[in-house]
Amino acid sequence: MSAIELPDADHVSRYCKPTAVGQDGLPMTAAFELRPGEDHLSVNWLEYFGAQVPEAAIERVRNAFQAKGYRLGRNGRFAALTVGAVKTAVSETVDGPVRIEHLPVDADDSHSGIFGYTTDDLAVAVSIKALVSHESVFPAVVDRPPLIPHSR
Repeated sequence: MSAIELPDADHVSRYCKPTAVGQDGLPMTAAFELRPGEDHLSVNWLEYFGAQVPEAAIERVRNAFQAKGYRLGRNGRFAALTVGAVKTAVSETVDGPVRIEHLPVDADDSHSGIFGYTTDDLAVAVSIKALVSHESVFPAVVDRPPLIPHSR
């Protein structure tokens, strides 16, 4: 089965752990760097869920992370990015093809990957980070109101 490349108009989200989020609440460059041994940056395809608003899709991504056993940090963030903008930013920084593919994994059918750069391409992480704004960042953990037991 060949990988599906995501449409430029669609969106992906990247989980940014608390140590990669600045005091301003925005992800830092480190959130978009590849780790040694990785050939892609893991993201989640938001339109996969068919949600009409980003908040609903991010909620589904939170659930997928928890189903995989990942712990989301209270100060972590999800950064939502437009596929086409990411591809343009990366292609302006590196030579070679850039692609964002759907790569479903167990308990995370929306998992996808950004391909086309390496751990040596710090400028790519800088260019992706530049796409992030306060409007495109969502909390990783949402406080829920306490459950109130029904009285008998």
